[in-house]
Amino acid sequence: MGGETGLSIGIFVSPVASVSIAGAFAAHFTAAAAVLFLRGHRGASGLRRAYMFAFGWAQWL
Repeated sequence: MGGETGLSIGIFVSPVASVSIAGAFAAHFTAAAAVLFLRGHRGASGLRRAYMFAFGWAQWL
């Protein structure tokens, strides 16, 4: 069973929890992008840095 199976089970079993977790990740990414924008990292560079901050930790799982 791959990760996709677990994800699809989570979506159908508890859609409220799935939406809440997805919203939390989206808010984390948006906050990181806003901070980087205010610090002067704009465009693709800023989005890349925000992505690495918000989701880059997953490579260690």
